[in-house]
Amino acid sequence: MATEDILLKFEIEEGRTPNAEKVAEALLAWIDMLKAAAAAVAPDVSLEVGLVGVEDGSDIFKLVLRPTESALTRLKAGAAQYPLVTKMTIALAGLVATTVIATSITETMTPDPRIPEDQMEVFKENNRLIRESVELQREQQRFYSILQAEPAIKRMDVLRPDRTTIYSIPKSEFADRSGLWSGEETIEPTHEVETRTATWDVILIKPVLVAEQRRWIFARDSIEFSAKMEDEVFLSAIRDKTLKIGLAQGIRMRVEIKYREQRDGDLWVPVKGSHRVTRVLDPLPPAKSNPLFPGASAP
Repeated sequence: MATEDILLKFEIEEGRTPNAEKVAEALLAWIDMLKAAAAAVAPDVSLEVGLVGVEDGSDIFKLVLRPTESALTRLKAGAAQYPLVTKMTIALAGLVATTVIATSITETMTPDPRIPEDQMEVFKENNRLIRESVELQREQQRFYSILQAEPAIKRMDVLRPDRTTIYSIPKSEFADRSGLWSGEETIEPTHEVETRTATWDVILIKPVLVAEQRRWIFARDSIEFSAKMEDEVFLSAIRDKTLKIGLAQGIRMRVEIKYREQRDGDLWVPVKGSHRVTRVLDPLPPAKSNPLFPGASAP
């Protein structure tokens, strides 16, 4: 019987029973997330995730990572399994994309002591690749959305075969990682309010990579703020996967911002939660191609 490479554990609230369909859906979403991570670090080899066991009395799933049978012919003899450094990178897929943790994955966990020192540079490069994967960001947000919708799950853990923890995510972080972060406008009804329009150079802190108007987090002059992404052309490019760059933390952007300010004595103060990105000026989504002969009917 195959030996597991990593384990996924759902910690359940005492006295509650999770919906079996939700648990199965979350497991499938997590596997899709692993496959997206594998595609980022080894795009020429497809990943197969095998379930080699479920521990009795708990929600611990034992999984093995290996190339698909069709890919084995492209690998040298004796290299049928993914190298350890690649497996450990794939195991980290649930940490990237939507939180500050993405700034340096290698600092969020103690590197597996079995990774040889001469392979650590490869490990760090693989981490960079998964941080920049737009597809992985989408799959990660879908996975945490499923966990957020199941009240019985209070934590998820990713473990090594020896049961040491790779990382642990509490329920309090599910919504944030799923992209459901939001902020509400708070306006004093007696205050004078005006709408402002400005062009800002910002640094992307947390994108929400779904083609819907959600709140993203940016930083301007080292101060973080949230703004609802309302540029439909930019959102369509995310949906169609036509953006030329991966929207990872730290990317510089130029955006047109609309927000509200209210008078507070002699000062105008921005209204929290009122910021909206109406246009992304840089990076620009690809221009739509026009027909060579406008109005000509298709053959």
